[in-house]
Amino acid sequence: MHTMNKQFIHKLAGMAAGTALLAAGAAMPAFAVTANVGAGLGASAGISTSAPGIGHERAGLSANASGTIGIGIKGASVTTIMKRANEEITRRITALNNLSVRIGAMVRLSSGERENLSSAIGSQIAALNALKTKIDADVSANNTTTLKADVQSIITSYRTFMLVIPQGAIEAAADRILSISGIMSDLSTKLSSRISAAAAAGNNVSASQTALADMNAKLSDANTQVQAANAEVVSLTSDNGSSTIMQANTAALQDARAKIVASQHDLIAARTDAMTIIKALGGYKVPVSATTTATVSSSASTSAH
Repeated sequence: MHTMNKQFIHKLAGMAAGTALLAAGAAMPAFAVTANVGAGLGASAGISTSAPGIGHERAGLSANASGTIGIGIKGASVTTIMKRANEEITRRITALNNLSVRIGAMVRLSSGERENLSSAIGSQIAALNALKTKIDADVSANNTTTLKADVQSIITSYRTFMLVIPQGAIEAAADRILSISGIMSDLSTKLSSRISAAAAAGNNVSASQTALADMNAKLSDANTQVQAANAEVVSLTSDNGSSTIMQANTAALQDARAKIVASQHDLIAARTDAMTIIKALGGYKVPVSATTTATVSSSASTSAH
């Protein structure tokens, strides 16, 4: 009898530690910038369930209660207005291009979901470029009335930070979490084989079995939560000025974000269970033949996938 192969135990521990780092960062980068995006969109754009201004586009350009533009049209030269408006359009296009890169890296969501989101991003970028051209033409024609309406539409019609960016961020986070969950499910299979070998050798593995059951339950819940989050946002469309649709979109984004966070917590809990099992495995006494059999079984299971 001897303790289970230390090299293999260390390998399992490394796998669990790696998924811990991924789990800890799976969802939060997508929401590192809240709906109050006045500080800029350098890293990402997202939403926060605690932010009272969720969905509001406070990025140096805003519409107040009377519907006037908070970009400083009153008293500002048309050149200044054009410059600020173009900066806001460029900032939105940059954010959309960054999101497009994230969508292109998805591996777990369906190709249809990826294509729909990519199409929405492409349409938004094309519309913003067309709007920029129109604003430039307004300025050339010194048409301040049309200019005011076009500048205001950056906020009221396009909903880049209000819908498209948080919607895409949620889907990207969902894809990442599903990938991590898959890795941890493979780890669970390996741990199960080791626990079975230890039990067959007469070790008391009840604590490990309990931890494994909890690990699998947490992974299952993570998958359920993240799939529900994705389903909640995948079909959202711009409100086009409808307060009813805007409120529904905001509620859906908030709830989906909460589900993403819940699934992240599930992954962290599953990782804790895995580390508990790995620690216990290090102390079990198992014959060499049983250890070898368990290792071969685990390898075969992994290869089959």
